[in-house]
Amino acid sequence: MAQHTKVLKVDLSSPDKDAVTFREEENTKDNSKVDCKESYTGKGKEKEKEKCTKTESHRWLSVRSGDLIAMKLVNGNPLKYNYRVNGAPVTLFMNTEGINALKIGAEEKAAEVPKEEYDEPTYKELPAKNIELKENLEKLDLSIDKFELIYSNKESLGNDFFKERDLLFDLVKNLHYEAEKYKSCFETGEKKYPKSLSDDAREKARVDVKFNFDKATVILKNFEGKFFFSNEVYTLPMEHQGKNIDAIEFTVKRINKTNNSEDENFSSKYKVWITGGLKIDISAGIFLTSLFDDVYETKDGTDAAKKMILKKNAGKYDFAVGSTINTGFRINSWVQPNLNFGFIFTQNQKFQLALGLGLVLGKEERWILSGGLTMGVVDRLRDGYGDGGQYSLGADGQIPMVKQFKFGHFFGITYNLSKVNTISFK
Repeated sequence: MAQHTKVLKVDLSSPDKDAVTFREEENTKDNSKVDCKESYTGKGKEKEKEKCTKTESHRWLSVRSGDLIAMKLVNGNPLKYNYRVNGAPVTLFMNTEGINALKIGAEEKAAEVPKEEYDEPTYKELPAKNIELKENLEKLDLSIDKFELIYSNKESLGNDFFKERDLLFDLVKNLHYEAEKYKSCFETGEKKYPKSLSDDAREKARVDVKFNFDKATVILKNFEGKFFFSNEVYTLPMEHQGKNIDAIEFTVKRINKTNNSEDENFSSKYKVWITGGLKIDISAGIFLTSLFDDVYETKDGTDAAKKMILKKNAGKYDFAVGSTINTGFRINSWVQPNLNFGFIFTQNQKFQLALGLGLVLGKEERWILSGGLTMGVVDRLRDGYGDGGQYSLGADGQIPMVKQFKFGHFFGITYNLSKVNTISFK
């Protein structure tokens, strides 16, 4: 049987109708995933489904009891915020090892230029080239600072960020390549053309080459580590089968990196309700039971030696209080059927066993309407005696009663004592 994973996607940017969506992924036998993907075409942005296992439309976020659940965060701004799920930090940053080998933009060929054979004129121009490169690196530093300042003040990052980043990264790579090239040129020229530069010029060139190469390397590594991150992050799928829970709960918070304070207006708590499988709860309340003691009285009969036994009219139901264990099949609805089993305590201080069916009303605060069969020991008139009959009751005039195990029915309304049982999404 195929394993299903429901993925809860939370858009960390400005909210819209698709800010929180739920979709299903199916892990097939060959471990390939088939999921619900949506593409947007035309000015009207009409949705065209390419692949879909099953799309569910419910009143609440819900997941079947046998399925796994994972969360996907998209469109965050890690330049400004740190994000936490149930208190645990999450990172949107990528492993930047080898990023400078990426071929981005029109300048990608420059990164692949082979090492050149440097002639003497090129070596002699190195002091002036070093000054020019140093100025360009300073300008690049300022451009990066400006770029970071602009986007670290935005709530979320759009496509413009990634376009500008890639263009800026081209420049970073090209200047790093120049610094690497000048370093190679100096090392070659120092050996091949030792008389081409004076001692002072050669020493200054050595210092400038090292300074420019070190600075270009630092800029490259810092740029990679700071501005390259994934626009989405997944949590590992969570298994919840067999747990007596109502929902999986998680919170998403963001922390301002400037002052390390939590954005209270952003913090959100979500419940993903479990459907399918059995859920057991306990409730208590009031009941009406048809099973209660018969009560009789005596009156003088036509025969002075006998008494007439008459049954008192106590009505059809007796009041009781009690508690039931409710077992139901979880469904995504305000009303859920269940099976009730419990004990009730009547006004005459007698226990009765109750077994019936009920309807659970509500999700957070739950009331149960129930009805069914009651059974217990009650007082009944002894065999041989009947209502309206005249009998000799002896000197004490005691009405002959016996205890019998009988069946009846009940109606009840109870309140679920078990609050919504949730586990944290981690």
